[in-house]
This record gives sequence, C-alpha cells and structure tokens, in this order.
Amino acid sequence: MAIPIHGRLAARRTAPFHIQMALATRTVERGEAEITGKVVRVFRTDSRLAEGNDVTFPIWVCKPGDEPTGPAYIYADDLAKAVFIEAYLRGRSPYCELAAYEFTLIDAPTDQPVLSPEELEELLKSHIEAVAPGRPNQVKWWQFWRPNRGA
Repeated sequence: MAIPIHGRLAARRTAPFHIQMALATRTVERGEAEITGKVVRVFRTDSRLAEGNDVTFPIWVCKPGDEPTGPAYIYADDLAKAVFIEAYLRGRSPYCELAAYEFTLIDAPTDQPVLSPEELEELLKSHIEAVAPGRPNQVKWWQFWRPNRGA
C-alpha cells in the first residue's frame, strides 16, 4: 500500500526516532523478518533511544516482482548486502516499527541525515510545479478549512 507523500512527510516530521543503525543479525529469507542492529547516529529522539542502543523492527523481505501490497518491504538481495540503514521509527525501544515505511539503506553513517522532511517538501514542490506550472504561492491543503462561524 503506497503512502501519500503528505503522510510520509508528516511521519518524518513527527516520528519520535530518526536514526542510522549498523545492521546485525537479519534474515534474508522471504516473508516477515526482524531487522536488528545498534544505533550509530541519532537525529531525533525523545530520550528513549540513544547511540549504542539495540533496536529491532519488522519488515517484509521479498524478491523483485513478489512485492506485498501492504507492509514495508526490502528486496532480499539488497538486505543481504546491507551494512547500515537510516529509518524513522516509532514504538518502545528496542522494539519499534517504521514510521510510514520511511527507511533507506546507506553505505556508512553520515553526519547529516540522508532522509529529511526537506527532501520530501522539495519533491512535493516539484510535483506541484509539474502539474500546475507557473502557479505561484500554492495554497496549502489546510488553508481550505474554514470554521463554521454560524452565519
């Protein structure tokens, strides 16, 4: 199930944890798997998760062409080669879940996040420009809401 970009953006802005982790034990068999590892970078936390902590979250492992229609997934071959991952998580450490499926494999820990809200804001802005070129000052979706003033 695809999550709309507004939902993904909200998840990036509100997830209690935004981390990079070194992958430890993981399965590369097809089906639901537990990704486990140690946190190596913390970009956001509510103090329940820190560098050096263990963390685990579920993800669906599949082959290309066998993608599920619901859960977040990763290809088995990509997971087998992966060493680090960046993710937005929620839950109670060490057992978490992905926030709106927001994760990416990375080659090494970075000082700045690879995934950011700004990245999605730029993507959204370029999409709006593609479908409505030249329309300055796009109205935000929440600006359509008007309280009932009891006229």
